[in-house]
Amino acid sequence: MMTNSQKCLLPQGGRAIVLSIKPKYAELILAGTKTVELRRMWAAEQVGMIVIYASSPVCRLVGRVNVQDVVRAAPSTLWKHSVQRGGGLTRRELFDYFSGKDAGYAVLLDDVVKFEKMIEPQAVIENFSAPQSFRYLSAAEIRKLEQKVRIRKAKQ
Repeated sequence: MMTNSQKCLLPQGGRAIVLSIKPKYAELILAGTKTVELRRMWAAEQVGMIVIYASSPVCRLVGRVNVQDVVRAAPSTLWKHSVQRGGGLTRRELFDYFSGKDAGYAVLLDDVVKFEKMIEPQAVIENFSAPQSFRYLSAAEIRKLEQKVRIRKAKQ
């Protein structure tokens, strides 16, 4: 039988990835106020779960979130998703970010789990280096992450 901590880390369809996110945006996602992640590029394979890597200066795995949907659209449509779902950007920032792109991606997020303690990525991913954008996780890496989250919960 699976515990809740095990269930929360299994992707609901598609692959699991580690996604580099600036700490201020990672906090908004973990707080539940930002439910869309905007990207210039996105994964070729279907993604069901994102493990959030808060980039420098945090440099830790801080939580995970399920991918509800991915919308490829023009920046003007992405702005509408950002307004509706708390994108964390001003209109100017969004259009500057997508400058030179005809389309980008709105990754719609749900079912956020904030890890009780941040996790050193090297404890889960051998020879970890922060991904420029994202990195697919293997089944073995997901199991390691599950163990780290379960161990941290058990120690309390």
